[in-house]
Amino acid sequence: MADAVEGPIDRLLDDVWRQVCQIDSGDVATYIPALATADPAVCGLSLATLDGQVYTAGDLVPFTIQSVSKPFVYALALADSGPAAVLARVGAEPTGDPFNSISLDEATGRAPNPMVNAGAIVTATLVAGRTRDEQFTRILTGLSAFAGRPLDVDEDVFTSERETGDRNRAIAYLMRSAGLLDEDVEEQIANYFRQCSIVVTVRDLAVMSATFANAGVNPVTGEEVVPRDVVAAVLTVMATCGMYDYSGEWLYRVGLPAKSGVSGAVAAVLPGQLGLAAHSPKLDARGNSVRGVAACELLSDQLGLHLLVPVEKVRSGLRRSYRADLMRSRRVRVQAHRDLLDEHGGSIVVDELVGDQAFASVEPLVRTVLADASARWLVLDLRRATRIDTAAQMLLDGLIRQLGADGVEVVIVEPRAHAPRMVARELDPARHRFPDADAAMEWCETELLSQHGVNSALPDELIPLAQQDLLDGLPADVVAAIEARTTTRIFTAGTVVFEEGDESDGLYFVGAGQVAADVKLAGRGGRRRLSSIASGSSFGELALIDGRRRSTRIVAIEPTMCFVLSPAAFADLWASAPAAYAALGLAIARSLSQRLRYSTADVAALEQT
Repeated sequence: MADAVEGPIDRLLDDVWRQVCQIDSGDVATYIPALATADPAVCGLSLATLDGQVYTAGDLVPFTIQSVSKPFVYALALADSGPAAVLARVGAEPTGDPFNSISLDEATGRAPNPMVNAGAIVTATLVAGRTRDEQFTRILTGLSAFAGRPLDVDEDVFTSERETGDRNRAIAYLMRSAGLLDEDVEEQIANYFRQCSIVVTVRDLAVMSATFANAGVNPVTGEEVVPRDVVAAVLTVMATCGMYDYSGEWLYRVGLPAKSGVSGAVAAVLPGQLGLAAHSPKLDARGNSVRGVAACELLSDQLGLHLLVPVEKVRSGLRRSYRADLMRSRRVRVQAHRDLLDEHGGSIVVDELVGDQAFASVEPLVRTVLADASARWLVLDLRRATRIDTAAQMLLDGLIRQLGADGVEVVIVEPRAHAPRMVARELDPARHRFPDADAAMEWCETELLSQHGVNSALPDELIPLAQQDLLDGLPADVVAAIEARTTTRIFTAGTVVFEEGDESDGLYFVGAGQVAADVKLAGRGGRRRLSSIASGSSFGELALIDGRRRSTRIVAIEPTMCFVLSPAAFADLWASAPAAYAALGLAIARSLSQRLRYSTADVAALEQT
């Protein structure tokens, strides 16, 4: 597997970035002189997950946060002053008016909402602090906590905004006349200008958005920035008011709570899954980044991020992961092959997914798999997947194709449910598919053995008794004594060798061909495969030793020839050749002991996963 961790999300972001960079409409904001100097060609994207992984594409240049600061300061105000105090001054209703309208809510006399300038100016005065300087320190340290690193202010932009911000100043004095601001209007509006002049990158905004998605806990630092109940209120207002008079169409097209700013930034949140950010200075007539809006629309469409699309309740993701050096298929193999699998089986990895597969459940799996340089075979077990959404399908398909290009063989265990099975069949069609993980593991083991010089095909020639795994290493006279008492039986494909519950008729050594052991499922009907047994291996020793009835059914998978040591012949061996009898009994005991050890290892591996 390649050492690089670049995967499907990196490629998707890069592809979207290249597409939106072709868009050349819109204009850079000029009403704030310092913003007019922004490079119109700049474009950057970022996506942050809830476990702190951050993906980026394009330009990561610093810029001032502007109005994208509003939901984060609103969250600080709610946390510091409480919802009742904030709602007394700032409403939560969309206006349909431009973000810099000079107006109050006619019915309540409050600022309309915290996402327009009127509400944001008031909100900035509701954070903790005995003085205006202390309040701004609270804003700066709070936004730094959201970003997961210390932020600072662009003093040139602050000066430019303060010198040219007459419209915002007019809004502030209107708020003062309505009793929503205190007497020191200039100090209060200065804090708002300074808040908008805080410098961030598109990566910072993605982490800040992911903090909202993570219920107020920064996914990079682990710090709780604001309480969980604050986040719901903020995301509600972002969803209805965050994109100004485009908010309704934005929610219709993109389906994510979001906030835009005149520096060309857009920050969006998918609760419980991710934070998304875009930055490109050219704005449309509403004040939203043209490329930023287009990028978010593309990502939402391709990843299926729309918040209001119904999903299954379960989002369990990865159920367990294990390797073939700890857990094996049920294929019974000779000792030399078992030794090879003990040594090299770690290169076979099984990842079992369960429940509703979406971005948040599949993305960590993709990252983990790509970081594993030791895997050469991956069994992607989707049997228990109940739904595979658009994002999960895209990620899984990208992962499978990338692994294939890196020389990793991916095999798919198909989902049991019809709908996810149809989606799974659209994944890279070149992949091998199996009905269960055991069959998939057996195939991978056979491929591994083949790469180490073991012929994957069944031998055309008979494996004599002396070369049988159970008798390997026994003296020639012991083998001869056993061989003299065996009979030969031949079975056509599909023939039942013996049934579950039958009386014991002997110990079977497979000379050529292959059989399968299965048991009846109590109460449900049908049968479950326990193991396959190929030439060189044996079966039936338990009933031979304890004299009890058969515990499994044995069916010939293909034309098969066996050497059979009957109970009568076994008794005769004890009477006539006790040394051979003892040697065979010890060999059977060792074989059963080894099987028990493998079973114990399997149970331990299951406990670990």
